[in-house]
Amino acid sequence: MTPDPLSDTALTRRRSLPPEASWAEWIAADGWRIRTVSWAPMAGKPSILFLNGRADFIEKYSESYWHWRDQGYGLFTFDWRGQGASVRFPSGEEGYFGTWLADLDGLADRAGVLLGGPLVIAGHSMGGHLALRHLAAGGTSRYRRAVMFAPMVGIAAHGVPPRVLSWLAHTRVHAGAGDTYPPLQGPYGERSRGVHRQRILTGDPERFADEAWWIDANAALAFGGANWRWVFEASASCRALAARGVPEAIRLPVDVFIGDNERLVDGAAARRFVQRLPDGHLHVIAGAAHELLRERSTVQDAVLTAVDGLVAL
Repeated sequence: MTPDPLSDTALTRRRSLPPEASWAEWIAADGWRIRTVSWAPMAGKPSILFLNGRADFIEKYSESYWHWRDQGYGLFTFDWRGQGASVRFPSGEEGYFGTWLADLDGLADRAGVLLGGPLVIAGHSMGGHLALRHLAAGGTSRYRRAVMFAPMVGIAAHGVPPRVLSWLAHTRVHAGAGDTYPPLQGPYGERSRGVHRQRILTGDPERFADEAWWIDANAALAFGGANWRWVFEASASCRALAARGVPEAIRLPVDVFIGDNERLVDGAAARRFVQRLPDGHLHVIAGAAHELLRERSTVQDAVLTAVDGLVAL
């Protein structure tokens, strides 16, 4: 029997957004429309700028928003250009990462205007990667600290060395096949809802199913796997993030959470990155996969409780 969202508090929080959400479109300098949502903080409470990952959308992390709103925190989040309900990229579009970083500069300014500051910047996966590059490029003055969930410091490629993966992606892009997919990737479909992907992302099948529920309610949110062009640009961006002096330039407290069952991003690269941060702190979460904020309740509760302690500092 399907639970009734109106009588099941946990399900309600996973499949609705907290009240008093303020939706808006942020217009980039080139006219691109980005979907955003914010909640004002309670008096004296801090605010979070939350950056989701590749193929994500605002609603997917609604449960965390409810938790943060329960604490009185302000919150600003958005759909990255090209995914979610923001305007999509045309086929063959290049320059994802540089464009996303430029967007983030403007969106961070907007969050500061709406919520006050300094903010806590929190990022998941690709959002964590972009947050770290943003901070290293001089964005630290906007923030009091940073919290990263499984940040994409490197790509886990099932044993394929990063240089080989980058070379393969370079070859495909320069052959005019950048919009084709690597093995195990493809357009959104049944594979996107399957148990193999679920186990990579989370140990909680019910929370995994919430993504499909949101997409069934709004098909525009669906987004497929990574193509070769994205892999090519992501590999280059990971090299830029790991370059000499880049982690060392992030002079802000940075807490990195990563599961010991991580299979989507390179956990070893994340550990090495934390060691290079001037004020970096690593939290390895036992029994957790990639989506720490959508994991089993015992894992999710532990992560959110730890984050509350950091946000309050």
